[in-house]
Amino acid sequence: MMRQFKQLTVALSVALMASQTPAWASDKVITILTQQDVFNDYQKFIGQRDPLTLTSYGGTGSRRDVVELILVQQALKAGGNELPIKIVKVDNSSDSYSRYIKEITSGSATMGGNSAWQIDLNPLADKVFISDPVIRNGEFEAGFYTTADNADARLTRTLPELQKLTAVVAESWKPDVATLESLKFSNLLKTQSWDSMVGMLFKKRADVVLAPFQPTADMSMDVGGKKLVPIQNVKVGLQGSRHFFVSKAAPNGAQVAKQLDLGLDKLRDKGLIEKAYRESGFFNLATKNWNRLN
Repeated sequence: MMRQFKQLTVALSVALMASQTPAWASDKVITILTQQDVFNDYQKFIGQRDPLTLTSYGGTGSRRDVVELILVQQALKAGGNELPIKIVKVDNSSDSYSRYIKEITSGSATMGGNSAWQIDLNPLADKVFISDPVIRNGEFEAGFYTTADNADARLTRTLPELQKLTAVVAESWKPDVATLESLKFSNLLKTQSWDSMVGMLFKKRADVVLAPFQPTADMSMDVGGKKLVPIQNVKVGLQGSRHFFVSKAAPNGAQVAKQLDLGLDKLRDKGLIEKAYRESGFFNLATKNWNRLN
């Protein structure tokens, strides 16, 4: 027999006008927004399982964004939520992040399913409730990822060697930009999106991007059938904390924000937040003793 309050995961496409209020924006349902690529991997990871009962966070499709989408649902349940949940996807595009923010701040979606940097949320404080940190200051570590055939990049081991490479970053990714600028790369290119960053690597216009470590055996990541690998034994820490955020314009926003913080406290006390990030490869034990450059 199904649990009385079993939440529903429903994929919808976002095609909203700012002046319209969609039928699913009500106080009878919680809509959680995520991007298309995250939703695709989430489906691969979840399969037929109930995200509310998962206690193991590793496997096919698992990564930071995917486990965050699970954690946010589990936190709401732990915080007392009894409303059904709909996961709403926004297609990946050059302006997908701005659309993501717009749908939440306008109240078209209740909340984001993935964390955002505190520095990006501060200007939105009058429009969103900001949760307690899910990734605390100093916990976010990243590697320098390059193409598998870039031998010069893969052989670097020291900061002076890295500084000779060309790095690329999305100019809106403030912590990433600040980190790379502090490392004083001889050539730092700025572009608009992750897809553009990856494209520049494979076109040999850039050598490295910053990316979270992956849960694969060699920590590589597959991007559209092409492989990116981390430069060995070097990493950086990105300063700042990351938080979930809930729309103040959503009909049930205040209640959801309260339940979310309550639930996150419970998950952290049980060790599930750390466990999810560790098993997804984001907190990567294999890189524990790597040289942190900042």
